[in-house]
Amino acid sequence: MRLSGSTLPLDLLLGLATSVLLSTGCGEDWLPMTSGVPTSSDPPTSSGTTGLDPTTGGPSTTSGTTAASTDAPTTDASSGTTEDTGSAGGMCDVYKQDCPKGQKCTGYGPPNTFVPIGVKCVPEAETPVPLDEPCIVGGNGLGDDDCIKGSVCLDLDYDGNGFCLEYCAGSKDTPECSADDMTCVQLFFGFDLGNCFHKCDPLIQNCKDGEGCYMDSTTIGNSGFVCMPVSVEGLGLGFGDACIGWSSCVPGYACVFEQFVAGCDKGLCCTPWCDITDMNPCAQFDPSMECIAWFNGVTPPPGLENVGICGVPQ
Repeated sequence: MRLSGSTLPLDLLLGLATSVLLSTGCGEDWLPMTSGVPTSSDPPTSSGTTGLDPTTGGPSTTSGTTAASTDAPTTDASSGTTEDTGSAGGMCDVYKQDCPKGQKCTGYGPPNTFVPIGVKCVPEAETPVPLDEPCIVGGNGLGDDDCIKGSVCLDLDYDGNGFCLEYCAGSKDTPECSADDMTCVQLFFGFDLGNCFHKCDPLIQNCKDGEGCYMDSTTIGNSGFVCMPVSVEGLGLGFGDACIGWSSCVPGYACVFEQFVAGCDKGLCCTPWCDITDMNPCAQFDPSMECIAWFNGVTPPPGLENVGICGVPQ
């Protein structure tokens, strides 16, 4: 049953990194502002780290493409376009893929990170890798990959293996994805580009193996949930375990600030999703925990009306 008085305060989020956009409505004071993936060229410092350097996928010594330019372009973050001062590229729009023939528009960044520092045209690979297939990033870092036009090679769980992730098409205001069961998620703050992810239900965790159903960051208000690879730090992390962000807990759990998780004193801890129509589903974890409606004060998306999260009411 729904617990009266169990509400989510709205003034405590703004944790961790700010280079990832993660706005989650009723949950926005519960969650770190990171997806659990690297947000800078430095490796994570969480106690849960495996020691693996976050990479954009695969070895950095070979590539299906060559770098468009090593010169630093000037970026217009508000428009999502970049004026490239090098030999290749020029201004481009990731949504429209409006580069000259034989080139593709993509975010780019230095090696060992997939946080973009701009957007530019780069050469297409001679034999491009299809969507969702393993890919290789060259020595020049993000954007220097062999993925098909309209996608980018990302290692979202930073296990050293990247795959071609679809960019959103259409426009910033009306983004489009190739399938009806997908939605556009803006991973990185400051750039008008997004990537397509499959929608999901956190209560049934209907994602493929190796993925979990995590918060959707497309709009303030947490419009839903999407399938994302579980970060290597999240393997095996359950209730009360320290976590570093969005996808860094096992599927079925979310990474939230310590004050909402009984017994947590680690800054951020994992806590499970729950069904608000079940009778005291969170008491098994701690008597102080209640199943709190995730979409408190807003209209839930169809099919997600019963989604709650186990937490200590504030």
